[in-house]
Amino acid sequence: MKVVGLNIEKGVFSAAVVVKGMRSDELKDSFRIPYASDAELVELLKEKARDWAGARIVSSLSGLNFTQRLVHFPFSDSKRVHKALPFEIEDSLPFSLDDVVLEHLVIGNEKGKKDTGAKKETPVLGIMLPKIVLRQHLDLLASAGMDPHAIVPSFAGLNSVAKMMKTEGTVLVISGHDLCLKDQDAVLGLRSYYDPAPTAGFRHTLKALETEFNVIIEKALILSGESGVPAELAEMGIAVEQVTPGLGGKPATDAVSLGLALSEQINFRVGDFAYRLADSGIRRRRRTLAVVGVLTAFVAFMNIGVKYYVVQSGYGKLDKEIKEVFRQAVPDARSSADPVRQLKTRLDEARKKFGVLGTGTSALEVMKAVTDGIPREVRVSFTEFNLEGDRLKLQGEAATFESVDKIKAELQKAPQFSEVAVQDTRMGVDNKVKFRFEMKLKQVM
Repeated sequence: MKVVGLNIEKGVFSAAVVVKGMRSDELKDSFRIPYASDAELVELLKEKARDWAGARIVSSLSGLNFTQRLVHFPFSDSKRVHKALPFEIEDSLPFSLDDVVLEHLVIGNEKGKKDTGAKKETPVLGIMLPKIVLRQHLDLLASAGMDPHAIVPSFAGLNSVAKMMKTEGTVLVISGHDLCLKDQDAVLGLRSYYDPAPTAGFRHTLKALETEFNVIIEKALILSGESGVPAELAEMGIAVEQVTPGLGGKPATDAVSLGLALSEQINFRVGDFAYRLADSGIRRRRRTLAVVGVLTAFVAFMNIGVKYYVVQSGYGKLDKEIKEVFRQAVPDARSSADPVRQLKTRLDEARKKFGVLGTGTSALEVMKAVTDGIPREVRVSFTEFNLEGDRLKLQGEAATFESVDKIKAELQKAPQFSEVAVQDTRMGVDNKVKFRFEMKLKQVM
């Protein structure tokens, strides 16, 4: 599989093309091209888009566009982190989570885990990107005929490259405005810095990293950076080494774009911003369901309407025609003695696989069922209503924990739901109990 890491910075864009094989990965191409305006950038990307047809494209946004919070969890499973992260960070943010896309990056390894005595906790970097910034970046690439499979922060590419590099002691890896702090082989933190005078923001960020992780930076590995950075590091007494990473013995022109091509842990193309071909399978199943339904009705009508013809011209000829229609409708199926029944079976299976919405159930009907199931004496407000297939996720606030228990008990009695599970309950800062439910709808409402 061919993967393109695309790193767009101010005035220059870089790319690395990696071919991933069964045994090893190979760096096929790596380059940096300057540009003077967005219009020139679009033209350059259009030219490259033709060469990258069919490849997986991972594009980065500067780490300066992202907000981050470092938290620790007693688990590292990505699905559990994804569910717990919003509750962990939402009270510490000066903005609403509705305005950003939230993703996470598990950093460090066994050495990077926090020892709390009873068990070790995994460091997780919660990363937020304003939705408007993500939309602008996707629109820019779309104008060049590109639809990237993944959008990640530039320091995620640096993280991938830094993990490949063997280091000793406390080392700072630098590429552009991105920094990666390592202790031995464990990644401790990732940052991006900015200041009109480059080294001012750089020095401040280094001191903040040393204070946060209680370390002293012994050495800096510069992959690429501002011209004043080596001198600034020398003034701070930090040894400097220029390094050119590569893959399979082939050096990369830009380290971050190489890391992007190898990055698989994070992707901000989720929800409304999901890769547009990700839903092609669902749309294809919908079309198949409709075609199979029409053909089933056609074959059934044909089977009844031509009985007289069967008597007159012989069952054999008609049977041959029906089987031919069946073969065209379901080319991957084996020949059947009763193609009409098999087509009906295929239609029933498709409906079950498509979920309850395939039966005509609407979100409003589900919402009404929830509202009718709540006891009248319980005061509750819902902040999230998410219906996906036969799964309903609810988030809201109630006055007491007892109220949450009553809501669960009554919804379990409702004939529309087969499962009601409480995912989380906690007391909020406004003395209201915040809760999350996950419910399974019955096949037919």
